Amino acid sequence: MIQRLGLKNLQDLNCLIQDIKDNYQDFYITKDRERTFLKDLNLISKLLKTQEIYGIFDGELKAIMMIYKEKGFRPYLKFLSNKTKYTYHLLKYLSWNNNDEIFLKVKKSNPLANISLRFGFRFIGNRGNEILLIRNKKEKKDVLQCRKD
Repeated sequence: MIQRLGLKNLQDLNCLIQDIKDNYQDFYITKDRERTFLKDLNLISKLLKTQEIYGIFDGELKAIMMIYKEKGFRPYLKFLSNKTKYTYHLLKYLSWNNNDEIFLKVKKSNPLANISLRFGFRFIGNRGNEILLIRNKKEKKDVLQCRKD
């Protein structure tokens, strides 16, 4: 089950972040040109108040997806998962529930780079060992359209 996380999930989130190793080192935020890896409980509690964070529960929290928005800057997706299937489910959830423009910066070796292409992301930049992907804003289509003969 996928749900938005709040402060009531802080303990679950802390356990997940401590248990899962970020193999690709893509689970970070950038502030003042410095990367801060998300391992600190105080920072995570602040992010729960200000950012959209979603999690997959299967008995316990298994994976998380954060839409990191900083005022005036691009919204970025951040994932932490130890199984590709959980990341796939979170991307599927995002594709059904978010129509906004969103960016994803990951290492070239991260399987997320290929998986995200299935969900409307496209390559826009290359910087060293990382790539930048974008999913453009989706235009809402009218569900009911009348045919004129």
